[in-house]
Amino acid sequence: MPFPRLFARAFLLLFVLVFGAGRTRAATTHFDHRRAAVAAYQARDFAAMAGACESALVLRPDSPRYLLMLATARTLMGEPAAALDALGRLADLGISLPVESVADLAPLRDRPEFAAICARLAANRAPRGSVAVMHELPATAGILEGLAWRPATGDIFLGDVHARCVWRLATDGTLTRFAALPELLGVFGLAVDEPRGVLWLGVAAVPEMQGHREADKGRAALAEVDLATGNLRRLYPTPMDGRDHVLGDLTLAPDGSIYLTDSAAPVIWRLPRGADALEVACESPAFASLQGLGFMAGGTALVVADYANGLHRVDLATRSVHSLPPPPGATLLGIDGFMARENAIFAVQNGISPQRIVRIELTADATAIASFQVLAAGQPGMEDLTLPAWIDGRVAFIAGAGWEAFAGAKSPPPPRAARILSLDPEPATAIARQ
Repeated sequence: MPFPRLFARAFLLLFVLVFGAGRTRAATTHFDHRRAAVAAYQARDFAAMAGACESALVLRPDSPRYLLMLATARTLMGEPAAALDALGRLADLGISLPVESVADLAPLRDRPEFAAICARLAANRAPRGSVAVMHELPATAGILEGLAWRPATGDIFLGDVHARCVWRLATDGTLTRFAALPELLGVFGLAVDEPRGVLWLGVAAVPEMQGHREADKGRAALAEVDLATGNLRRLYPTPMDGRDHVLGDLTLAPDGSIYLTDSAAPVIWRLPRGADALEVACESPAFASLQGLGFMAGGTALVVADYANGLHRVDLATRSVHSLPPPPGATLLGIDGFMARENAIFAVQNGISPQRIVRIELTADATAIASFQVLAAGQPGMEDLTLPAWIDGRVAFIAGAGWEAFAGAKSPPPPRAARILSLDPEPATAIARQ
């Protein structure tokens, strides 16, 4: 989550009417071109706006935002054919946007080509794949973010950002508080470490958490919780360096180290096995809003999702960062958590509409994307999705997590039910055999 995930989701989804500003970068990036496009729009210089959008699309060709902005510029320049081409490329991405309600596109509304594109965008909302309800969760007033399964006991753990706790869902369906300590902040990603008897948590201070104080701003930590008792063993905080920190996702390395993404800084942190403090594993100007991460290419590379910049490959030996180009006809933006198996990533993509579960096949060295497949989207209840996990060989994820209920709320919303959904057993069984 950029700062936090709810803002990130709005950042990518609410560009229909508002063109927002990006993060500052030392080198020229697509964010810089976007700022130029926004300034040109405000100055009514639509030719300059179109040029800036085209430059942004060279760097980020899978951006729905930039395609919509380009279509707007071309429409306002009196170039309907070019505008319709941009909107067609937008529909090709498999997402859905209500372009018919964008006032600046009004000159296109009487054209049959525009109606056809609107129909394609609407069709992109149609259900795809199949999901099953794995667990109906009792109503809570929290924000269920992290998800982890403990094969040794069958317990499922859920991190709660609002309630600042971890819930344990037993095999009989009983939901109880497992770890709820004053030291914990909002609980995000989780990882079960059975050999060490630890449940690792990424925790951070965000406004949505219960009891948030201004003094908490910028605080985040890796929490080490005893798997047997739920007691906090130790906190490994990020430094108080004047930056915001949100440790939203984490993964265990083959050598026992813990790697975490800091979506706000943005930094990849590492806790080496036996170490007393977090260390910086990687920083890069290419990073904007880091999310899920996993080891690939035989453990020599770390692939990390970036909400605003797609996927990055980090070479663990050199710490060099290589951003993976998006495949034709697909967008890599808005990817949140994911799991890696062999050369494949199974990801929750909740920064687009409709939200979906995707499978991204990488080359053996993880330097390029070989294929992109939507496994499930548009199914009933597939909204407000958060981090995925392997549960009994299936790709599982939380739906109705609670972020949307907190959006703009001046007080915590009333309790509501959530679900753990999974892909149907057939594809999940195939995944487990990999």
